[in-house]
Amino acid sequence: MSTIDNEALRWVIRESERALDDAERAALAAWIGADVRHHGAYARAVAINHALDQATVQETLRPKRARLELEWAGASWRQANSRRAFLWLGGAAAGIAALAVTGTLAPSANSAVLTTAVGEFRKVPLADKSLVHINSGSQVEVRLTERARQITLDKGEVWFEVAKDKSKPFTVAAGQVQVRATGTAFGVRRYGNGAEVMVTEGTVEVWSNAGKAVKRALSAGERAFVADQATTISVTRQPGEVARRLAWREGKVVFNNQTLSEAVADFNRYSLKQIIIVDPRLNHRTLVGQYQIDAPELFARDVSTFLDVPIVVTVDRILIGEQRRADGKAAGRPLDTL
Repeated sequence: MSTIDNEALRWVIRESERALDDAERAALAAWIGADVRHHGAYARAVAINHALDQATVQETLRPKRARLELEWAGASWRQANSRRAFLWLGGAAAGIAALAVTGTLAPSANSAVLTTAVGEFRKVPLADKSLVHINSGSQVEVRLTERARQITLDKGEVWFEVAKDKSKPFTVAAGQVQVRATGTAFGVRRYGNGAEVMVTEGTVEVWSNAGKAVKRALSAGERAFVADQATTISVTRQPGEVARRLAWREGKVVFNNQTLSEAVADFNRYSLKQIIIVDPRLNHRTLVGQYQIDAPELFARDVSTFLDVPIVVTVDRILIGEQRRADGKAAGRPLDTL
């Protein structure tokens, strides 16, 4: 391994062990920006780290049931699951970097448009020492002035680590929805009719420019969906759900009694190979588990095993279940031609 690769791996290991302080983040951004080879080495190191995470911590998805009811499977079930995870890793590790993460890029000016393609993630330090984590298929516009820090989320999802500076408010606009913070950490996901805000540290204030709802404050562990035309804003304290929804920052999708249709929608955000549920009766089956974002085929095969349904994997699709006739009986296996 080259000296550059070793340096990149040391940075990634340090990041995985704890949050970097301001000086370290600045040093990392400077190191990556000093040489195009550093950027590539950092991306490779992140991919390696994600691959190791999958091999050691991945849990098999399983249908909702009491833990004691699963104990009959014992060590043989766990060993089989571990073996399958390693087999997938061996076959796909070469493609992880392209699917999972791009390296950190520091904008050279105080304004920038930052985008990610499907399956791409970016972590971008801003000139004010804030950090922007950008989810798959997103676009965010950044404008930093002497008096304000203004962010516009055009589409997708972001998570911010905001550097403290009371003299320069940090605001995020997602359609009509507005979020304001000083020094905090929070995520924003934009939808067609509003935005969801989730706070992991500190406090933010949310409101809608077009709605009549009064402004609401959210603190760590709280989330709220704010409609563009909001008349009220409901805030719920769900730290576990906030962590689950933000698991993409670690390259994971986590299910805690989500339905199969919700799980499939999550996976489809991150891959051009789309999962399709052929049998609508499966939509509301609930699931518990944890997967790497770039493992849709492993997920589908586990669904096949534990829900006892067939799957078909093609070049661009993963089909789950069988077609059904009007009388509810299986219509055979024409799935390959869908």
